Amino acid sequence: LAPHLGTLALVTVSFPKFGDGRGYSQARLLRDRHGYKGELRAVGEVLTDQLFFLSRVGFDAFALVDGKDVNAALAAFEDFSVTYQAGADDARPLYRRAQRG
Repeated sequence: LAPHLGTLALVTVSFPKFGDGRGYSQARLLRDRHGYKGELRAVGEVLTDQLFFLSRVGFDAFALVDGKDVNAALAAFEDFSVTYQAGADDARPLYRRAQRG
């Protein structure tokens, strides 16, 4: 897939079950190692409590399981106001983002 990423507007990453975390690694590799700039969509067993973390590794679109509350999903992006680690959304760890003095 890597040689074709420049021509793809959308890449979907499947989460076949709740405990399968390979999609997190795949997203991070697509964004960081391969420089993919298009839409990266999480599909499958995507749960509301995962959305914030999925966005941190580079997902920018999500296909929720049927019947999930869209408003609750949107609220999940506000679960945390500060992150310590660097992520696809900000490559600087907290100590680099913090203002001194």
